[in-house]
Amino acid sequence: MLTKKSRLFLGLTVATPLLFAACTDNGIVNPMSNAAGTYQLTIYAGSSVPTFFTVQPGDANFPNGARFDVTGGTLVLNSNGAFVETNNILITPQGQASFRNDFISSGTWTLNGTDLTLSAPAQNNNNARFVTGTLDTNVNSQLRINYQEANGSGGFDSFEYVR
Repeated sequence: MLTKKSRLFLGLTVATPLLFAACTDNGIVNPMSNAAGTYQLTIYAGSSVPTFFTVQPGDANFPNGARFDVTGGTLVLNSNGAFVETNNILITPQGQASFRNDFISSGTWTLNGTDLTLSAPAQNNNNARFVTGTLDTNVNSQLRINYQEANGSGGFDSFEYVR
C-alpha cells in the first residue's frame, strides 16, 4: 500500500513529463514564442542590402535594359498569424526616369519549432507563394528569418530578415 508521500512523489513523477510535453511554440520555455514583430531586410536574392541588379537590353518589359535598386524592406509577423512583406525597389529603365515598384505580399505565417512557413494568395500581379524557412537567432542573439524562394530561372534566391 502506498503512503501519502509515495502517492505525492508518484503523482509528481507522472505529471512532470506531461508538463513539458504541453509546452508548444507558444510556451514559456520556447524562445520563439515571441516571434511576432517587424524584421528588417538584410539579404535580398543572396546580396546584402542595399543592392542592385541589372536587366540586360532585350528584356520583354525593359527592351533597353534597366537597373533595379533594392534599398530595404520589412517582414511584419503579426501575433494573429498574418504577415506583410515589403521590399523597397527603385527601377530605372535605360534612358528614362526612375520609379518605385515595391514588392508587397501578405498572407499567413506559422511556426513549428524553428520551421517558419509563409503562405500568400496571388496578389499585386504576383503568383501565390508558399515559402518555408527558419526562424532562429544570429550571432548577436537577434531573431533572424532565412528562406529561399524560386527565382523563375530554375534556381533559388536566399533572403534574410533580422529583428
